[in-house]
Amino acid sequence: MIMGSIARRYAKALFSLAVEKGRVEPWSESLQSLKEGVEGSPDLREVLSNPVYSREQRRAIVEKLAAALRLESEPANLLFLLGDRNRLGYLGAIVDTFRALADEHLGRVRAKVTSAVPLDGSAAQAIADRLSQATQATVLLDREVDPALLGGVVAQVGSLVYDGSLRTQLEDLRRQLKQ
Repeated sequence: MIMGSIARRYAKALFSLAVEKGRVEPWSESLQSLKEGVEGSPDLREVLSNPVYSREQRRAIVEKLAAALRLESEPANLLFLLGDRNRLGYLGAIVDTFRALADEHLGRVRAKVTSAVPLDGSAAQAIADRLSQATQATVLLDREVDPALLGGVVAQVGSLVYDGSLRTQLEDLRRQLKQ
């Protein structure tokens, strides 16, 4: 709970600045890249979140990271602030909250679409179009593959789930036959 409120506070502050400067989308993308980079490197995560490392050591790494990702000054300053306050461990939650605020601001929703096999571009676009009609918003797909579905897709938009998987259809048929 505390982590969520702290992350929300930082994300809202940065988001307000992004709106003011008209940089919501670029900052959202660069923050997501930053998050993926940090999460993808256990060593980097260790250095950034472990208070054993001095402030100067963390700051030097953050400077190199910001330069490598070509972060604009405000997102980079967020990193420095988090480092100075030993809160770099909150980065993932801050980025997720910022991304949610950005999506809401830009009138879009994210849908998690799970399929039995990888979706090609046209199938993914068709699903996104149908979900856009249902939600009256632009839909961005986060795709996953789960062979256990056997066929079809499961789409989740917020708390709403559309389950068109073969696995669920077979389970429904099995239940009906048992009655």
